[in-house]
Amino acid sequence: MDVVKSLKPGKNGTKRFVERYGEDLVAVRYRLDAERQISYTTVELIVERKPKLPSLHAQPVTHHPASVALRILYHEKDLQLAVKQAGGTWQPAQKAWLVPYTAVVALGLEERIITP
Repeated sequence: MDVVKSLKPGKNGTKRFVERYGEDLVAVRYRLDAERQISYTTVELIVERKPKLPSLHAQPVTHHPASVALRILYHEKDLQLAVKQAGGTWQPAQKAWLVPYTAVVALGLEERIITP
């Protein structure tokens, strides 16, 4: 069964369903069963709303910047290459490498982060 159209509420072809389901309507889909030559209209509905409760076992969320500046000396060519392969870019104005934080952790270079 193939989806021919998928429409958001309020678009032409959804108005009668908006009247019927109101704010619970998420989408209207028109499907075609080519083998049987039957078309179907389906609706996606919200059936329950409730506030999200924090998990009792959740780990505290620590936010890290997407990228951090690293100090790598000029003669450390192998380290420069590893950082470059991990997505790092040289920032001449700062004289530092801008590297994704996840790559810094993976390479074990947290002690080289330059704090602003």
